[in-house]
Amino acid sequence: MEDAGGLLARFQALCGAREPDLFEGALLVAALVDPGDDPDAARGAVAGLAERVREKTGRGTAALAALVAVLFEEEGFRGDEESYDEPSNSSVVRVLQRRRGMPITLSIVTVEVGRLAGLRLTGVGLPGHFVVGGPDLPEGMYMDPFDGGVLYEAGDLSRRLGAIFGSPVELTPDALRPDPTRAILARVLLNLRRSWQRRNRWEEALAALNFAEALEPGNDGHRRERGLLLLKTGRTDEAIETLEEYAAAAQGEDAEAVERLIHAARGQEGERMEAPGHERKVFTLEEARALLPRVRELTSEAISRYTSLPGELEGERESVVQDWMRELHSLGLEIKGLWLVDFDSGAGYYCWKYPEPALGHFHGYEEGFGGRLPLQ
Repeated sequence: MEDAGGLLARFQALCGAREPDLFEGALLVAALVDPGDDPDAARGAVAGLAERVREKTGRGTAALAALVAVLFEEEGFRGDEESYDEPSNSSVVRVLQRRRGMPITLSIVTVEVGRLAGLRLTGVGLPGHFVVGGPDLPEGMYMDPFDGGVLYEAGDLSRRLGAIFGSPVELTPDALRPDPTRAILARVLLNLRRSWQRRNRWEEALAALNFAEALEPGNDGHRRERGLLLLKTGRTDEAIETLEEYAAAAQGEDAEAVERLIHAARGQEGERMEAPGHERKVFTLEEARALLPRVRELTSEAISRYTSLPGELEGERESVVQDWMRELHSLGLEIKGLWLVDFDSGAGYYCWKYPEPALGHFHGYEEGFGGRLPLQ
């Protein structure tokens, strides 16, 4: 069994390629989930599936129809709706074993089997969902492996996302563009980190973050995330050093929030942007909107207290922010910045920032505030 250092070195070598191999990268990520899983068995499985597609094609079946028949009709690949958030669903090895997974890993398997069978397919990352596109699909159509390989038009996908988020969503042409390999692997790694973080498995999340940093070495957000994870593992000195590096380059409210976090960590107060002991809650859109008046009230009161204090009373301002964070954490909410709140939907976040009058935006776990889209 390969140690963590050797696994990371192999992933770094893969990332050194101009265009990393998607399936090989996904196999290395799968080794984070369980180093004992056999990648050669997974390679053999996709090769065998592709050979069956080619056999059907040789007997006169159209290549796309053959792919759908083998993967979704004969083998029964489907989305795992019962244990969607399990770390195992981020492993293409486990997906091949169980014929169940999350949208992105099912799509990676579909794209790889299609590639070996001669089909040109691509991954398309949507907010809160992932599908397959490509020139060998009918024009304007997208395949949803999570839904058993059904082909959808863009309007159908909008309604599909509407069912996920509880309100209709309009997809722009940019949202339907194929994702490059690095973006797909980054999204798999983020899904895996979030899954482990929800289970308070901070060391595993740090191992996945090492991979993400190798994949996107210039991503400053990784430094911020590392600092938060180090805090949760109790490595306070390392966390402060990392967060200070991030804060030196950050701007605006985020820099202010991180500075407060550093101050709290130095004071041994243990307050975090995401408190390690608080239990996350999943909200329907109706539940989130019903709770919003209380969130607005608490935030408005905190801002009123905060702005009434003179600038030289920095410690008291810090206390106001920490009290606000603590109250919202107790409601199951996630704090993503100063006066910025996320409601976890199970597929992404309903996003609210003071003083917005309503809960009218969402973003996937990957996109963050800058990538949020309006709910209609």
